[in-house]
Amino acid sequence: MGISTAVTAFNTKVLPASAAQITFSSMLEDGAFTASTDAAPWINASRDALRGNMCVGIPTETVYGLAANALDASAVQQIFAVKGRPSDNPLIVHVSSIRMLRALYHLPACDDAQKVQPFLGTDNAALEGSALHAALQAAEQTGEWPEIPQAYHDVIRKFWPGALTLIMPRPPCIPIEVLGGHGTTVAVRFPSHTVARAAIAACGLPLAAPSANASGRPSPTLAAHVRHDLDGRLPLIIDSGPCDVGVESTVLDAYSSNAYVDGELVPCILRPGGVTFESLQSLGGAYERLRVYRRDFTSTEMEVNPTTPGMKYRHYSPTAPVYLFVPSDASSASCARQREKMHELLAQQKGKIGVVTVGDMGTSGADHVVC
Repeated sequence: MGISTAVTAFNTKVLPASAAQITFSSMLEDGAFTASTDAAPWINASRDALRGNMCVGIPTETVYGLAANALDASAVQQIFAVKGRPSDNPLIVHVSSIRMLRALYHLPACDDAQKVQPFLGTDNAALEGSALHAALQAAEQTGEWPEIPQAYHDVIRKFWPGALTLIMPRPPCIPIEVLGGHGTTVAVRFPSHTVARAAIAACGLPLAAPSANASGRPSPTLAAHVRHDLDGRLPLIIDSGPCDVGVESTVLDAYSSNAYVDGELVPCILRPGGVTFESLQSLGGAYERLRVYRRDFTSTEMEVNPTTPGMKYRHYSPTAPVYLFVPSDASSASCARQREKMHELLAQQKGKIGVVTVGDMGTSGADHVVC
């Protein structure tokens, strides 16, 4: 698929937000929350824009996201257009509660998505509608979270909300555009950032949200980064300060055919991120056999038709050359060599350069520099 280019011009507004303004009634199950009066400007503005199928820059604990209504194909297409992102590169759907995720499996097919009331994720029949409320209650008679694959239940209890994305069966209400035009699975995340969760809950809709940068550029960890790349291409950016994690979410697959070897569940990390391999492996059981894509196995089919972002296209590339300093020991001589090489690089370069060090700059040395 190609890259969408038609984008509406906006006078982009930046509104401040704080996690201290929000209190949720439930950590996991329900998306109901209360907010202080000073939160009204960003809550109301983001709710109206998102329900109007426009894109909004929102903070998360990983990076800032470019969010839009995940139930509407035209809204999803705007994400690709605003970022300049290839339309066959899948998006991650973000939810504000387990109830919102469960509700997706009881909604009509995406062709009928206009029938969905934008009040998902709260156990309130008056808001979410009596039919959906009854369907969720009936499903609960068959067990806890019956819509969610059993292999994820312990994972969710330990790592959600948080920097972990799960490969799930595609609900009928999710348009194929979210999946990059192919496949039967969808990537889902429940962010822990209070402002992000409140923005999702306030509009009452799941949000498709890749990183809020121009496609291929480094991921934004400040609202200023979002404005630098996307100013004039979206109506609103919510500024809640720097992101805590600063890298993308880990993507875990314990559902699709890629997670099975000879009929046995062998979960796999498709994209490393905020939740580590060791943390997931510590769950035990099938997760003791956890694999990492490209380290332990590859798949031509996944390269052609990826199930999650980061598997097909080069992305997060800075415009400056980047040098990696690999430390050897903590001796003063090694530290001096490292600093000398850094000064040489700075003297040779006419523009900016990026420097990445492993260990403490002040105490560790470097045997070599990799460009």
